[in-house]
Amino acid sequence: KRLLRDAGIPTASFLVLHWERDEMPDFAGVSRQLGCPFFVKPANYGSSIGISRVEGPDDYPRALAEAFRYDHKVVVESLVRGRGIECSVLGNEDPVASVPGEVVPKRTFYSYEAKYLDEDGADLKIPADLPEHLTDRVRKLAVRAFQALCCEGMARVDAFVTPEEEVLVNEINTIPGFTKISMYPMLWEESGIPYGELIHRLIRLALERHERDKMKAN
Repeated sequence: KRLLRDAGIPTASFLVLHWERDEMPDFAGVSRQLGCPFFVKPANYGSSIGISRVEGPDDYPRALAEAFRYDHKVVVESLVRGRGIECSVLGNEDPVASVPGEVVPKRTFYSYEAKYLDEDGADLKIPADLPEHLTDRVRKLAVRAFQALCCEGMARVDAFVTPEEEVLVNEINTIPGFTKISMYPMLWEESGIPYGELIHRLIRLALERHERDKMKAN
């Protein structure tokens, strides 16, 4: 998130806390800076594991304890009221972005249970119902985020689109779900690249990186 911010890519306001060296800010201090509710999440986990939504002072210590179970570094992030939009990116030096899709959770918080245990946890809209100018902005920001983090091969870029039409990049998943019903391949299918062809392109991209790295070594 710091790299995104430094690259001028809009993202939600956040704090980073380290178990070993940081004095934990109190609830009042965090809520003054980020607003309330806010989220507490492990920095290096996925699938919403260890994430808590903090609604008040009683939730905060439990949320910190839960997040620190999974990582020594925790991200505390402001709530963004907007639509959850995802975009698949493919490439090495010249990445391209798919059409965006939308995740519409049926719960207040798109938790691990909602993602994996509840068959009705969310609806997927592919492509996302966005006006053309917002679709273009999401795709351009997805590619910029991919490049800012020096990603290669593939990644799924998750973003929010607010009612004011602001696009905020939330996170980048460098090993996204890849079953035939996962968002990453389904977005490429909608963009004209079927599953089998997507696999072939990823293999070619990996071989390109291998050849490039061999040349550097020589």
